[in-house]
Amino acid sequence: MNPGSFCQLHNHTEYSLLDGGSRIADLADRAVELGMPALAITDHGAMYGVIDFYQQCEDRGIKPIIGCEVYLAPGERKERVGKPQDLTHLVLLATGDTGYRNLIKVVTDAHLNGFYYKMRADLELLAAHSEGLIATTACLQGDVAQRILHHDETSAGQFVGQLQEIYGRDSVYLELQDHGIPEQKRVNEAKLRLSGLTGAPVIATNDVHYTRREDAKLHEVLLCIQTDSTMKQENRFRFYSDEFYLKSAEEMLQLFGDHPEALTNTMEIAQRCNLQLELGKLNFPHIEVPEGQTPEQYLQALCEEALPRYYPGERLDEARARMLYELDVIAKTGYTGYFLIVGDFVRVARGRGIMVGPGRGSATGSIVSYLLGITELDPLKYNLIFERMLNPERASPPDIDLDFPDDRREDIIAYVKEKYGEDHVAQVITFSKMGPRAAVRDVGRAMEVPLEKVNRIAALIPSGPKATIQQGLDSSADLNEMLSSDGELAQVIEYAQGLEGLVRHCSIHAAAVVIADRPITDVVPLCGAGGRGAVTTQYEMHDVESCGLVKMDFLGLKTLNIITNCLEFIVTNGGPQFGVHDIPLDDPKTYELLCRGDTAAVFQLESEGMQNLLRQMQPGHFAHVIALVALYRPGPMQHADEFCRGRHGAEVVYLDPRLKPILEETYGVILYQEQVMKIASELAGFSMPQAEIIMRAMAKKQGDKMEKMKPLFLQGCVANGVAPQTAEEVFKRMETFSDYGFNKSHSAAYALVAYWTAYLKANYPAEFLAAHLSTVMDNSDEVGKYIMECRRMGLQVRPPSVNYSHTDFAVAEGAVVFGLAAIKGFGKASADAIVAERNEAGPFSGLFDFCRRMPSRVVNKSALKQLIQAGAFDEFGDRNALLHVHESAHAAGQKHQEDRSVGQNSLFDALSADDDGLQVEELPVVPPMSDDEKLAMEKEFLGLYVSDHPLLRAAEKLEQCCSCMLEQLHQFPDKETIITGGMVSETKPYLTSNGNQMMFVTLEGLNTTVEMTLFPRVYEQYKDTFAKGDIILVEAQVERRMRVVGDGEQKADVKLLAKRIRPLQGARALSPKRREEAEQARRRQIEIEAAEERRKYIPPVYIEVAIGALRPGDLRRLRATLTDSPGPSPVILEFRENGSTRRVQLGKRYKVTCDAQLAAGARAISGVTAVWT
Repeated sequence: MNPGSFCQLHNHTEYSLLDGGSRIADLADRAVELGMPALAITDHGAMYGVIDFYQQCEDRGIKPIIGCEVYLAPGERKERVGKPQDLTHLVLLATGDTGYRNLIKVVTDAHLNGFYYKMRADLELLAAHSEGLIATTACLQGDVAQRILHHDETSAGQFVGQLQEIYGRDSVYLELQDHGIPEQKRVNEAKLRLSGLTGAPVIATNDVHYTRREDAKLHEVLLCIQTDSTMKQENRFRFYSDEFYLKSAEEMLQLFGDHPEALTNTMEIAQRCNLQLELGKLNFPHIEVPEGQTPEQYLQALCEEALPRYYPGERLDEARARMLYELDVIAKTGYTGYFLIVGDFVRVARGRGIMVGPGRGSATGSIVSYLLGITELDPLKYNLIFERMLNPERASPPDIDLDFPDDRREDIIAYVKEKYGEDHVAQVITFSKMGPRAAVRDVGRAMEVPLEKVNRIAALIPSGPKATIQQGLDSSADLNEMLSSDGELAQVIEYAQGLEGLVRHCSIHAAAVVIADRPITDVVPLCGAGGRGAVTTQYEMHDVESCGLVKMDFLGLKTLNIITNCLEFIVTNGGPQFGVHDIPLDDPKTYELLCRGDTAAVFQLESEGMQNLLRQMQPGHFAHVIALVALYRPGPMQHADEFCRGRHGAEVVYLDPRLKPILEETYGVILYQEQVMKIASELAGFSMPQAEIIMRAMAKKQGDKMEKMKPLFLQGCVANGVAPQTAEEVFKRMETFSDYGFNKSHSAAYALVAYWTAYLKANYPAEFLAAHLSTVMDNSDEVGKYIMECRRMGLQVRPPSVNYSHTDFAVAEGAVVFGLAAIKGFGKASADAIVAERNEAGPFSGLFDFCRRMPSRVVNKSALKQLIQAGAFDEFGDRNALLHVHESAHAAGQKHQEDRSVGQNSLFDALSADDDGLQVEELPVVPPMSDDEKLAMEKEFLGLYVSDHPLLRAAEKLEQCCSCMLEQLHQFPDKETIITGGMVSETKPYLTSNGNQMMFVTLEGLNTTVEMTLFPRVYEQYKDTFAKGDIILVEAQVERRMRVVGDGEQKADVKLLAKRIRPLQGARALSPKRREEAEQARRRQIEIEAAEERRKYIPPVYIEVAIGALRPGDLRRLRATLTDSPGPSPVILEFRENGSTRRVQLGKRYKVTCDAQLAAGARAISGVTAVWT
């Protein structure tokens, strides 16, 4: 049979979530291999993958047919009745634009109005949006098949008739399928009879859920992950056979040779389906401009009005020239509306008291953005480049990310809906894919492999957005050894590699919002991906932009909450009222704080490594802060020493004098992408748009573009008087930069927020830390960390109080006060109600007054007790006395409220006739609660000690007796013996396999905890010398264990192995010699880690290979040369042939030491033409 006379019309991709196992590209590739001229996408109940599918098919020259297998409700779609298994299936295919729009309407309505377990349509919905659609009767779960299986062929025929009334007699087809399932034979025979009775043609389809037959077992594993079952369960959900793959025309002919029309009819449908999507054209919503003005004139008028305010001095002419140039580019590229829309959002947000961040990314380089108030940094002052944002020679839209406080983001989205219409605005879906570790764990669970075994191999696989299982196999000898000796684990890895990268589930994108010039459902389908009533597109953010929707990124940034609350605290506590725009960028106290590395809680500058870099650099102006943000990353950290040497006066040598004004601010280091652009412009004579293209090609490692641009760069340099050798060296440095270069505009925006927070901490520490604590209330470790920072800065920290506390942390009389909502188990609503009552009727005069005024439904008896135990009533008496009367106070308060509700007076009313109303506050005389009991309650209900800390009383003694505090342990090398101390907060006895007793002890410091192991001998010797709550000294060995976090980054977990234990009381001070030895060990470790940080990025070795010059055996000799020079540098082979270039990075087993021996050995091979780094 001619392959071109058949196509598959019933195909599920990975976007039939955890059911379809075919990647779209693989499916399209296979269709090309099989010679199919067309291919359909019919995912279950959604259109998530439609745009990707359309583009992949178009790229391969096959016709994309867009469809969906919808679910039909047993009754009306809006009735929430029935079970998932009651739903039947129907395939809809779009013949053209009208059908596509109607398919969008059906799928959207079925999600938003018919969702119950799954999206559900009904005949009413189908009839309302039928034009341009073809219906096919789907699989055994189709409505027609289900009626046949229930021995009701008559009603099956009637249903076909209903479909024909909806879609037309020529647009309903009966699907014949054969996967070896016995019931299909009976259904197919009945459908053939129905075809004769109704005139509905038959088509042959395969219910494709994976691409090739050999993927069947992998698909079984995928179904186990979806259904939370295992491969060993007999009754698990599974497909009947291994026949659910993309079959060829020949395979389908073998199944349906008796009915060849069923195959040729698929091409009849394909010929009718001629959808042409218009992608890539941006459609702006209606923009209001003053009468008589065009959008371009209005945008210029706004900028002209702002220009003298932003540039009142001598730079006005320069600023106007830059503004006019940008406006011209914006108009020519068609993005005038984009700037007006964003400018409107920002203006409205500020007008409503919502803080707006300084702008992220390349938008900071635009003077138009600056004049509109979208960004905060002067692009002329900080040498930021507009073409980084919008390049007239590169067709890609500008991208302006807007930051708002995360509790006000929804307010901005509400405004957008209000302005443009609810049906013109939607949030955007995002898809989570199976990461390598998650895939290993999912497969291990499905195969019932013991968790500890799975975790062992998962820990050896890198994580992060670009990580793969193959990277783990290439880099870990331990992993390969485990797999070679354990077939079960090898099978786990094999299946996991087949599944990694597949879509796992969907959610709402954290930032993206789209706006349309018409109802969204005229353009893209919608769904409720995030729950909670939120409506999102079914297409991800790149696809919605392809469809012409304007995408905005509204990000919720907690740091802006901190700044907003801090500024409010300052005013509330009698300080000046000011905004972030008023913060001077040359404040001495701020730079003193930065130079000390005193940056706990400071945005972007908080990590220990960053604090070390701050102390090394000693920043003196804002440009240094911008550089800090760009430097502190794995790549550029190798240049941190060079930067700091230049900062402190070391001579900087430039390859060409014209590089000095470009690289002077970074002391000769190429740090920013904008510097690459300026080098290309100044040395090679490139225009800024051309320079942006070469910079982007380098940053994205686009070898073909770089190959084309390099001769132009070198020619331009020579024409401008640069020596050829110097030009080559500059280009190579620019290429090396591509591995780590950072967008200066992005760095500057982050640096500005970092500086704002540093300023607030330096000048208003109580207000700043209270605001910061409010954002981490749900994490007791973080709260403890910043409470200690308060104490370190000399700030008083008070327990919660019903009269001084707010819901979150606050400041009162210069002290940081615990928030009521920070009390464990005490709800935010109750805290809000207490603060509201206090604001309305004044402070509470005591426990009984509180009970009288706070309804029991808001603060019940249990919650009242929690408040007392947490210290919230300490100002009214001893906690023990308050606890003795809290039940009677609560009961009396409840009685008072009940009496008042029926119009009766109570004892409270009689007693409150006196002015002070305090007679009822007499408390019983009971033994006062001890300090230790108070602290224990604080620890229980606040998660930490607040009014005091047992270790504070012993702090001086601990300092005298310890070689290091618990908080410093991570600064000591592995196996180092130290003397430290802390409080025993937890003990866990453990019986070894030999029957010996050992113990795990949790030692608590002022703001950290460390686990300590007592092996049997040590336990037996010291078990009677300590108990829970004791403060002890420990001589112990440091145990550092590295684990992989994030994108392959390693982090040390530190534990202790106890050697000797003794009580702190009576211990002698440590000798000066022992203290100095410990300090030296600590410094050595810090230096080792700093050097390691600098070594994390190792530039690759590039080896250029001319394919035409290779001789037999050359690649084998090159491999031997590489393996003879093992080292840390990755190798990238650059293959050149017929003017084209292809780069291949070799695996980790071929890492080398880049030295003269390697270079000479490689160059001796005939096909190798160059070696460089």
